[in-house]
Amino acid sequence: MKSRGPLFAEEAYRQLYNPAAGPLWSATAGLAPEEDGDHYRAEHHFFEWWYFDAAFTNGYTLVAILHSSLYNTADDKPTVDLRVYAPDGRRWLGIGRFEREAMSSTGERCQVRIAHCQADGDGSHYQLRLCQGGIEAELEFQGSVPGWKPGTGYLFRDQASGRFFRWVVPLPRARVAGWLRVDEERFTVTGEGYHDHNWGNVYLPAAFSRWTWGRVLAGEWTLIFGDVVGRGARPVHVTPFMLARNDEILLETDRIFIREGDPAREPRTGARYFRHLHLSSGEGPGVSLVLRARRIMDALDFAAPRLSLARHRRLRGAAEMAFYLAQRIPFARQPVAWLLGKGSYLRWEADYRLELSGHNVVEGNRALYEVMIL
Repeated sequence: MKSRGPLFAEEAYRQLYNPAAGPLWSATAGLAPEEDGDHYRAEHHFFEWWYFDAAFTNGYTLVAILHSSLYNTADDKPTVDLRVYAPDGRRWLGIGRFEREAMSSTGERCQVRIAHCQADGDGSHYQLRLCQGGIEAELEFQGSVPGWKPGTGYLFRDQASGRFFRWVVPLPRARVAGWLRVDEERFTVTGEGYHDHNWGNVYLPAAFSRWTWGRVLAGEWTLIFGDVVGRGARPVHVTPFMLARNDEILLETDRIFIREGDPAREPRTGARYFRHLHLSSGEGPGVSLVLRARRIMDALDFAAPRLSLARHRRLRGAAEMAFYLAQRIPFARQPVAWLLGKGSYLRWEADYRLELSGHNVVEGNRALYEVMIL
């Protein structure tokens, strides 16, 4: 029931490498610390999050997200979202929503505190202190690949309305060390991690139908990719991509091609997805990356009210409340979701095979990729 027509001109989706939209990233300039600072605005549809993940040598994976304002709620409450996944399939979730007074931050760099969670970094070195639910951790992230953003960092920018969606990656790859506690089990951890930062003021379901994002830390190689799909009969695909070898970024482009294969339906959400992704680029060293979904880490539905409701804060809030109340009543979930609108989010751990110029380079089994369906 959500509006499917194009609300924005195609040009709004073609801003990654438009110099008029802002300065383009270069290896010489890198990322300024303030690009990872707080950009909060007290306005309708504003959202912002700092995302961190870490794959530890003991097989555990941590995902930590600090939201100054959630993209999928009408209110602007700061939110902490912590998730830990064990190699045996166990998982822990810690989510906390707080009043604005529980958050402090600065626009000069990443220095964000929400309740008992904090991220503090200068673009290359970060300290995380996390405590929510049954999850607690203290971790240091030391960058091993320099900060990057795709061109201008604008995944979307509509000049007529002032709506935008930005993305920067201060830590494409980092060494991670510290400790992690889940319930009463506490252990020392080491591994590798990633950190990015998104913010904007566009109602995401109005501008996009879905996106796929992934990162692969493969030996000496680091890859980051996205496929953000606009609305419309002929949707525009925004496809940022980065390839690094050791500490050198070799290729950054939006000229990649993604083929999807082996369609499936996730049983908990009913969301359609593809088990296989094949990414290729004819630029640079001729990249070919194959991802095969191996283990579902998260699958959830969330309220994404159709635009006629979302334009009005009170109506959107009421629709969100009705959606989440309906989740407790099995027979009501589907009709309420159909009437009000919903989104689905899937996170996968995947096997991967990377080839460069037709030669097999490396294979592994701990890539992460996500599918957001709006």
